[in-house]
Formats: sequence, C-alpha cells, structure tokens
Amino acid sequence: MRGTVFPLFLLSTLAACGGERATERATAEAVEEATLGRVEIIEPADGDTVGPDAGVALRAEGVVVEPAQGERVAGRGHYHIFIDTGVTPAGEPIPKQVEGIIHLGTGASEFTVKGLTPGEHRLIAVLAYGAHVPMERVATDTVRVLVLARAP
Repeated sequence: MRGTVFPLFLLSTLAACGGERATERATAEAVEEATLGRVEIIEPADGDTVGPDAGVALRAEGVVVEPAQGERVAGRGHYHIFIDTGVTPAGEPIPKQVEGIIHLGTGASEFTVKGLTPGEHRLIAVLAYGAHVPMERVATDTVRVLVLARAP
C-alpha cells in the first residue's frame, strides 16, 4: 500500500498543476476574446513634454480604420481624441463640435492638436463606428503630457 500512495500523490499533484495552467489559458483566452481590438497613441508617449501644438499619431489593432460613413459596421471605424474630457458612454454617439473632442472622420491616423495651454493634459484615443458611437470591446489608450509655453 505504501508503494502506491506516492504515485497517486504525484499524479494528483500533476493533474492539479495542469488544471491551473488550463484555467490560466482559459482566462487569457477569455480576456483576448472580450477585446476585439485596441487603439494606441504612438506619439506623444505618456509623460512627454510637448509644445502648445502637439502632433498625435495613432495606431489600431484588430479593426479596420476608414473614413466615417455614418453606419455601424462591425470591426470598422475611425479615431477620436478626447482632450481633458471623459469618454462618451458606451452606446451613445460622440458629440460633434464640442471642445476637447477631436473627430478624425477622414480615417486619418495623425493630427496636430493646436493651442494647448501650459500644464498637464490628458489625451484619450477612442475608436468609433462610422456613426460616431464608440466601438464595443475595443480598448482605448490614454497618455498624459506636459505642455510648455514654448515648444521644447
């Protein structure tokens, strides 16, 4: 009997470890499945010092960036930049002509934000459908920059 206890203990331990790995894999797959894509602010980087006119470059993964067509097409959208303002709630259209919200409805991935005041500013990049509604399951990106009175 004593000779069979250790192999059974070893087998149950290995099975438990395999179960943990399987759970970790399933969790990672669920997170990946929950997020269809993401937007990234390539420039400026978080913590950068910029002038009052700051170039912003964006990149998207997992979605197609195209000009806004006024429709909601799965996996297709365009960029918006929120400057020092909260992101529009899910399911609601992003307001037009509101200070602090830049619509890049042409499908462009670069934009120069002009006239930033000296101090710290927060930029949030959001992908939205052609109807200007934020895309579900697409991660946003946020950077904070410090603006100097003159360009660095």
